[in-house]
Amino acid sequence: MPLISSWSVAHLFSSTSDASDSSERRASSAKNSLFLFSEDADYTEETDEVDDRSVLRYELGFYEKTGKDCYRGTLTFALRYDFIHRVLMLHVLRANHLPVEDKEQTVDPYVKVYLLPDRRSHCKTRICKKTLDPEFNEMFSFDVPFNSLSNKMLQFTVYDFDRFTRHGLIGNVIMRDLFDKSDLYAWTEYTMQIVCSQEKNDFGDLLLYLSYSVSEQKLWVTVAKAYNLRPMDITGASDPYVKVEQVFRGRRVKLRRTTTKRANLNPVYHETLEFDLPPTQAGETNMLVQVMDWDRIGKDDLLGCCILGHDSPTSHGRTQWEQCFALAYADGNNHGNKSKPVGTWHSILSEVPENFRDIPKAKKRK
Repeated sequence: MPLISSWSVAHLFSSTSDASDSSERRASSAKNSLFLFSEDADYTEETDEVDDRSVLRYELGFYEKTGKDCYRGTLTFALRYDFIHRVLMLHVLRANHLPVEDKEQTVDPYVKVYLLPDRRSHCKTRICKKTLDPEFNEMFSFDVPFNSLSNKMLQFTVYDFDRFTRHGLIGNVIMRDLFDKSDLYAWTEYTMQIVCSQEKNDFGDLLLYLSYSVSEQKLWVTVAKAYNLRPMDITGASDPYVKVEQVFRGRRVKLRRTTTKRANLNPVYHETLEFDLPPTQAGETNMLVQVMDWDRIGKDDLLGCCILGHDSPTSHGRTQWEQCFALAYADGNNHGNKSKPVGTWHSILSEVPENFRDIPKAKKRK
């Protein structure tokens, strides 16, 4: 259960280490945290560049496609990990520029915080009366092992209190990849945009890496993570997995899939799927990537898809494919091993393009 701390803010900040030591630890921890997902050091170093943008994408307009009205103000908070008591410490500081429909109106805001994917326990700030710029200045802590933080994310939900009806939802802040900007040894302050719920035409985003070996004639597709998938279950969640089909000349050669993440709209996989692919077939091969919602009864539902290859309907799908093989031939000629991974975010499509539907299986060679 999250614990409300009674320590003073001054006492907590007195334990902060000096800036130079903190910056070195941040660099070390950001790198080491990624090894929790992969034992391949070369892969980890190359994925740093894309993974380091996870939080920045959110702060710098990751939700720009949901429209101007999606901006709902900002939330400022600070984080530090207490290694002695094994708790993540959270200081909810303030919110600014909260929206109102009428300029003469105000709101009674408060913030509820979850450490996802566990939603059974949460903490909640006090209610600040009649203000668009509330000062919360409250301390909380979550009991969580340090090594588990890489699989966690903080969700801040800002509400407008109403004594007589359902509390109004102002918006959300999602703090993902807790190691991206700090190693959490020292207090680190964040100011992030509060955003409204996604529009119906936003089906989420998927981070994929591609790597190819000319000598081994193999393609590796790494499914890293997805953000903001559509809720398909009555509980307001989904059970997503990702399946990847290798399509050559309009026929399915091979199908691979990831594990299923239960009740998660922002799943983290970091799973690598391997495919045999001769260089002569690369120009006529496409990878159909589908994000699916697992159902215990009935057919699994499609949450969205993207296509990698020359026939991709998106520029990201075509560009990533071309960059992967360009690097493979450059690195393969020099080292004889697989290329450095190429990472790209894909805004997934709501439906599978018509020319990739109902693909028949390729005939097995005798």
